[in-house]
Amino acid sequence: MGNDDTAVRHTAGYQHEWSARAAIPQPPASAGADVQTGNPLVSRLPSLEPTARPGSPQRSSAGLNAEHPSRSAGHSSFISPWKISCDEYDNLRETISSCAGVLPPSFSLPSRHTLSRYLEGYFRGFHAHLPFLHTASLTYASIGPELLLSLAAVGALYRFEHAKGVGLYQTARSLINLRLDQMHRGPVLRYTSTSPMCTGFSQFSHEGASQGLANGINDAPSPILSHGQKGIRLLQGLLVLMAITSWGEKAFVRDALSMASQVAMLVRELGIGTPEDAPTRDLSWQDWIDKEGRRRTLFVAYVLFSLQCTAFNVPPMILNQEVRINLPASSAEWNAPSELEWSKQHGGALCPARPFQVTLHQLLAGSPIHTHEPLSAFGNYVLIHGLFLQIFFARNARSLSPQSYEPLEPDFVRSMEAALRAWQDSWEATSDSTLDPSSPKGPLGFNSTALLRLIYVRLNANIGPCRQLLTRDPSAIAQAFVDGRISVCIRSPHLDRAILQCIHALSIPVRVGIAFVARTLTLNWSFQHALSNLECAFLLTHWLGVIASYVESSGINMLRSDEQKLLRMLAALVRETEYGDSLDSLGDDASRVRNLAACVTRIWAETFKGFQVFEIVYVVGRSLSMVADILERDATSRLNGI
Repeated sequence: MGNDDTAVRHTAGYQHEWSARAAIPQPPASAGADVQTGNPLVSRLPSLEPTARPGSPQRSSAGLNAEHPSRSAGHSSFISPWKISCDEYDNLRETISSCAGVLPPSFSLPSRHTLSRYLEGYFRGFHAHLPFLHTASLTYASIGPELLLSLAAVGALYRFEHAKGVGLYQTARSLINLRLDQMHRGPVLRYTSTSPMCTGFSQFSHEGASQGLANGINDAPSPILSHGQKGIRLLQGLLVLMAITSWGEKAFVRDALSMASQVAMLVRELGIGTPEDAPTRDLSWQDWIDKEGRRRTLFVAYVLFSLQCTAFNVPPMILNQEVRINLPASSAEWNAPSELEWSKQHGGALCPARPFQVTLHQLLAGSPIHTHEPLSAFGNYVLIHGLFLQIFFARNARSLSPQSYEPLEPDFVRSMEAALRAWQDSWEATSDSTLDPSSPKGPLGFNSTALLRLIYVRLNANIGPCRQLLTRDPSAIAQAFVDGRISVCIRSPHLDRAILQCIHALSIPVRVGIAFVARTLTLNWSFQHALSNLECAFLLTHWLGVIASYVESSGINMLRSDEQKLLRMLAALVRETEYGDSLDSLGDDASRVRNLAACVTRIWAETFKGFQVFEIVYVVGRSLSMVADILERDATSRLNGI
């Protein structure tokens, strides 16, 4: 493929002509010619699985990124982390009873079987999207009631028992706050019992400083660090609660944003800014689990901050320059069900550490990052968030007003596109990467592509400040599509590449089936695709509106060849759905382009017509449905000369 190909490559599929009455030129007889000549616009649907690129390193089934044998069945038959024993349940009940004074008055602990059902909802629905729990070694005695109830709160949502989920959330939040207060009470009491003036704060001599240290005040260890794994478990509980409140009902978004600052402090105390040692072969399995679990937990916090930034246009609480830990290990190592299986993966594929900052710097320089060893799917996922945050801060530095449009510097755009190509090469070299939302390889590779598409959109349009997603008001969000407040860069090859990414995003639900996606989206798709699809829909409808105006004034044959090819690709997608017949409507070419915009938005809206776990996904679907209504009315009015 040519260097300008920025789509998820290796496409395979089918083509359909636009319409017998349309004047848009037809695609070439052999679409394979596009691939051979390096044309970045290939008018076919992408395959659900990436194909190995020549020269890309590939590992054997026992290698770094090998799929765990149990993953093909969804979960290992010998690992059921949602099952609670009678003893574990009794211990949980006793612990919660001892904290009754801080719990909501209406709370009552669900039965053991109900808790198991909720935990199964977590592990089957949410766990794989943010995999920081090691299921093979998980025991509920070790994680504590705070994290257990946090997991159950998410699981209740995935079982569509929202009222129970909210009750569990409130209880878990109360318990976590209690534990954190207890952790920090000791250092605070030392300050209240001893005056700083008596401990050397006003003495600059070595003796004065030594006296202060002897009193245990000036250099006291972090409370969260001194509690070891208990501190990690409390942070994990907070992360789970922050996730469900960020994407749940509007009333809880305030909690999510306030929790973010608390999480950021804990993440810093746990050492996200401290470089790690290189991996060694003499590490025991349990020590490796602890280190990798800590690393994954810190990265999950980083990812959640980035997602809050994506959704609400708020600055992330942790910056790229603060993250100095190594990238996560492979899923094969993390999902190994036993020490023997882990030792095969860990000992046979030991490779140098991949610090986040070093690897991100390579990407930003456009250098390949996968030539020696493929990264893990989690590693690629973290890095694409790092690239997104680079765009976010570049946008904010470029313009003070969200309504004023200042295009990004051309050199910056070119460097980011080179970084995205390098990232994409790494994504393709990772065996866990997939475009199938229900693939047994797990969702991280698929979720990464949502961020990839969103970055291409943000390179060409500053959508974040005007999108109104924090309001949770579909009318306000839909109005932002059509009121002209969001400016998009002019027609160019850069914009073409972003449009191609939007088309690929639409092609996935079309290939899988719109009705099927609408009924299974909740269980297999992350809300990240809703955020990405919302912005892809905006860019596509804006671009089609500009193209329609140009066709109206100059004729369709005056479009650049790449733009004509993009139109054909979109038409081919729409013809694979129930809305294909609407492309044969009467009218001129400009009218058909406007009708295409309405069809595309309607198709995206249809994918969200199902029960949703998180309110934000429902809001996105309702907003897109309103936009489709507006575009359909506009197209009809223009056709009728109104």
